[in-house]
Amino acid sequence: MLKHFTYKFNEGPLSTIKELMESWNIGNCRRAVQYYIFKKKNIFLNLEDVLCPKAYNDTGIFIMKEGEEFSVEKLIDGDIIYAEKIRNKEESPVNKTPQTFANKDEYIIALHTALFTEKKEIWHATAIEGSSCTWSIDKFLYFYKPIAVKRILF
Repeated sequence: MLKHFTYKFNEGPLSTIKELMESWNIGNCRRAVQYYIFKKKNIFLNLEDVLCPKAYNDTGIFIMKEGEEFSVEKLIDGDIIYAEKIRNKEESPVNKTPQTFANKDEYIIALHTALFTEKKEIWHATAIEGSSCTWSIDKFLYFYKPIAVKRILF
């Protein structure tokens, strides 16, 4: 069973396996990635392997790149989805397109991360829910636009 925790924007990935395995109940989407990959794949991702833009540019391989159509059929358990938020908690549209950022790195840093699960669902931590949660693909696509998908090589 995956940990349930409260979402807090600035509670990112942890520095050590020991910290990750200790009792904590607050985190963000980057910590969710770190936790899921360790829990499911027994791979500890260091801070630089989870934090963007380095994680986006260097960690794992692209399964879907920017500009490609999002396809669930290509995904496997543990794939990391990088997504642009398109609606807020109140379901109002938001503009988080690259044009609203000073440069590409700032845009990448602002992307949300979520994980594709073996049950073909999305597990992530989001301010929309206020916690870690499992969503259907349809619900995820209502609030987020996938930009890229990466896979950690084992």
